[in-house]
Amino acid sequence: MLRRVNFYSICIAFGLSVLLILAGSRYTDNTNYRPASESRRNIKNFLKIEDVDENLLQPIPTNPYDGSPDIEKILDKTRLKIKHELWAYNFSISGVQRLEDLVIESGGRPLISLIISTWRSGTTFLGEVLNAVPGNFYHYEPFLNYGIIQIRGTPESDKALKTIKKMFQCNYDDMEDYFDYGKNHWHQFSHNTRLWDHCKYKKELCIDADFTSRVCRLFPFQSMKVVRVRLRLIKQLLQDKELNLKVILLIRDPRGVMQSRQHRNFCQPAPDCWKPELLCADMISDYVAAGRLLQQYPDKFMALRYEELALNPSSTSYDLLKFLRLGVTQSVDEFLHSHTNIEVAGVSSTFRVSRDVPFRWRNVLDFNFVDEIQETCKEAMSLWGYRMAHNATHMTSKDFNPLDQYSLTQ
Repeated sequence: MLRRVNFYSICIAFGLSVLLILAGSRYTDNTNYRPASESRRNIKNFLKIEDVDENLLQPIPTNPYDGSPDIEKILDKTRLKIKHELWAYNFSISGVQRLEDLVIESGGRPLISLIISTWRSGTTFLGEVLNAVPGNFYHYEPFLNYGIIQIRGTPESDKALKTIKKMFQCNYDDMEDYFDYGKNHWHQFSHNTRLWDHCKYKKELCIDADFTSRVCRLFPFQSMKVVRVRLRLIKQLLQDKELNLKVILLIRDPRGVMQSRQHRNFCQPAPDCWKPELLCADMISDYVAAGRLLQQYPDKFMALRYEELALNPSSTSYDLLKFLRLGVTQSVDEFLHSHTNIEVAGVSSTFRVSRDVPFRWRNVLDFNFVDEIQETCKEAMSLWGYRMAHNATHMTSKDFNPLDQYSLTQ
């Protein structure tokens, strides 16, 4: 009798152990967990997209240890993500009825925005404001490989303008110099967050012209910032009917520019970056070109002072997005809130207490240096509405407002 009880006890204990192991494996092995079919249906309904391939909901291997990436699957997933990000977007703001009207792959014409400026004038921040718009493909500084020079005319301008147009048309063929530079300077690609999402695990994708071109053709909005090409050369692009282009000229007080450039080692050996007389000659040239472009293309060209953007980031950004026919989205509001109220160290950081940035030069520069800049840049400062500081006391006084009114219409 005792043996029979022991046998049953052993059987019951063994059965309970098996059940516990099976139940535990369902919850402890998270790496193999996959959503149930009902969950997948809910995801499809949330995205409001029909006939979604369930494989798109699984991770795509882009790590070298996981094998070669499936390019077609990456493109399918990117299409899905764009539709998801823009499912509630009001496309009438952008002058069309549906996403496909702005997508090259679907035969549409994307809205494209070109920021023209110079080094240390706030382009990194403004570029990221535009990149906060969902569905934006960001062509970051395509001329990094040119070095620290300004392109003011032929023959360099011919190649530069051709490169800008090719990129906006999502054609990266015959751009070996661009990709060769990027192999050793990955930040050329990392600012383009939609592209870098794939390349950060498999960097070879970023230097693949075919892959970059195909990804680019999926996006309804494109933006680019350029600090090495002067404004008067851009008229040729505005005249091009193949491009749905708008241009923003970003100007900054030369005293603030020169103060900011002191923190960049690349700048001092290069005359185009270190000599205020060259900076301010370009400001005068840009002023003349801006007046002409505003008269000829009032709906395609806009001039903006960095100080206005820094002092009133939200309202100025909203006005800019309206000009570009881009909607103000939650992602834009979140970017502006997070990047204008806290300070994060780093010369290229865009996390700043924005109201403190534009006039920092008043408290950190020696007045003798400021006076040299002012004497050299007197005409440029007058044209763009920047007041002179009379002496060291006046420069640091709370009553001194460096901003004045200016007009591009004479």
